Amino acid sequence: MTRLEDAVRELRAASRVAIVAHRDPDPDTIGSAIALGLALESLGKRVSIHSADGVPEPQRFLPRAETILTDPPPPDVDLVVTVDFGSLERARFALPAGPRLLNIDHHASNEAFGTVNLVDVTSAASAELVSRVIDALDVPWTAEMATAALVGIMTDTGSFQFPSTDARALERAAQLRDAGADLQSITYNVFRNRRFEAMRLWGRAFARMRRAEAGALVWTEVSPADFTAAEARDEDVSGLVEQLARSSGMRVAILFNDQRGIVKVSCRTSQWPPAVDAAALMSAYGGGGHARAAGALVKGSLDEVREAVLDAARAAVRAGAPTPAGR
Repeated sequence: MTRLEDAVRELRAASRVAIVAHRDPDPDTIGSAIALGLALESLGKRVSIHSADGVPEPQRFLPRAETILTDPPPPDVDLVVTVDFGSLERARFALPAGPRLLNIDHHASNEAFGTVNLVDVTSAASAELVSRVIDALDVPWTAEMATAALVGIMTDTGSFQFPSTDARALERAAQLRDAGADLQSITYNVFRNRRFEAMRLWGRAFARMRRAEAGALVWTEVSPADFTAAEARDEDVSGLVEQLARSSGMRVAILFNDQRGIVKVSCRTSQWPPAVDAAALMSAYGGGGHARAAGALVKGSLDEVREAVLDAARAAVRAGAPTPAGR
C-alpha cells in the first residue's frame, strides 16, 4: 500500500479537496473527516465534507458537523479523500470520475479503489491513521481537531476495550487530550446520552434475543414495524449489536436489520476460543470489516437471510470448538 509520504503529497498538491464519509456514518468516519478537513483548511485549502446519510445526532456536537453536505462531491475538485471505508459502494452516492482519489482506511477488506491508497490494517481506527497524516502535514493541533480525532479512536476501540487497542492508539489518545480534546463532550454525547426512542427500539430487540451453541451464538432482529412502533430513526440502531455482544459466553453476536428486501447484518465476535473471524463470516455475503467487527448488506427476505447467516455462524463456531475428550 501507499506510503504516508505519498498521501501527504496528494493532499499538499490539491487546492480543492472533498472528504467523503461512509454510509450509515459512525464516529470514526465523521471524526476522521472533520479532523482532516480542519487541518487542510488551516493550510489554506478549500474543503468540503460529504456524508450521504448526514450526521447522526450523537455526533452533531463535533465542530463543523453542521456544514457536512449530503450531496456527492462536485466534479471540479482536485482531490476526493475517502475515510474509513473499503469499497466505493460504501459511499452510497457515486463519486466524481475526474478528480484523483485518496483512500484512507484501516479495514482488512479494503479493495484499494483509490488512485492512492493509504491503508493500515494494524491501525485501531481510521482517526488514528488520519492523525498520523495530520502530523506529517506539519499542522498544529487545535482542540477542535483533537476532539474529532479522539471520538474516532475511542469508539473504534470500544473505549480502549477491544483487542485492537495498541500502544499507538493509547499514545495518540494521550496526545489528543494534551491538545485539548473535549473528553467530557465525547463521553456525554456518544456514550451516556441515548434518545428515548432508541431505547424503546432496543427494548423490542432485546425482547426477542435468541441464542444457540450453548450461548456462543446470540442474535436478534429489528424490522420496519419496530422503528415505527418506537418512533425511531435509522441511526437509533447504532450501538445495539455491541450490547448483544455483552451476553455471557458470546463468541458471535449478530443483529439483523430488515430493510424491506435488503437485510443489514452486523456481526461482532470474541477473541476467546472458539474465535470466529467476523470479516471472513461476512465476506461470504459481500460484506467485510475486521476480525471482531464486520457487516454486510444482503438481498432477500429476513427469514432467508437470517437462516443462511445463522447456519454459517453455527458452522464457524463448531469449527473452532475443541473436540470433547473421547470423540
